Amino acid sequence: MRIPALLARVPRVLRASRRYIVFTSVLFATGAVFGYVAFRRHPVDSSWLFLLLDQKFGPMAEAMSSMQVAGMAGMVFWNNIKAAGLLVVGGLAFGILPMIMVFVNGLLVGLVSGDVARQGFGLFPFILVGILPHGLFEIPGYVIGGTLGIRLGFNILGYQRGRREGRGMRAVILDTVLVLVAVVVPLLVLGSLIEVTVTRHLVEWVMGNALRWH
Repeated sequence: MRIPALLARVPRVLRASRRYIVFTSVLFATGAVFGYVAFRRHPVDSSWLFLLLDQKFGPMAEAMSSMQVAGMAGMVFWNNIKAAGLLVVGGLAFGILPMIMVFVNGLLVGLVSGDVARQGFGLFPFILVGILPHGLFEIPGYVIGGTLGIRLGFNILGYQRGRREGRGMRAVILDTVLVLVAVVVPLLVLGSLIEVTVTRHLVEWVMGNALRWH
């Protein structure tokens, strides 16, 4: 199959996955709202999660401090593409792992938003400055990655129950790889570049140290 024919499948796959995309988006948003509310109501009980954030992003932020833009973007992209790959591969476990990962990542966004709001910086300015510039690309990339994993898992479950033939499963796997390469990877590349340039400078200029893990 030629490349133009493969690329022509991408819009059809996305249209056919509308319900999965909506489900994944709602799951992410629910995690974000839950994380924000949980932190605002129980900041002390939520503090242990920030230790995990420091352990995960602290060394990365320290290493990036001495890098040029290309190196920083490469590190952010590599971190994001590993997460997207885990979302897809995790779909082999009937879609359970991607659902958990999408919710937890939304939860972390909500917790960080709650912490920034606690420091006196408004929630909506934080979203506008600290999330929106790169999030316009990174979040859809992550959501579509989660969608691919969940869709793959549900189709495997259907195959195990005899509702799908092996040929149909091969088409699902091909569609998964195709959308990952043609849609998710470019979105994450753009998101990584914007995060280490536009978002980074906006955060330093407007918020100072309010977003400690950025």
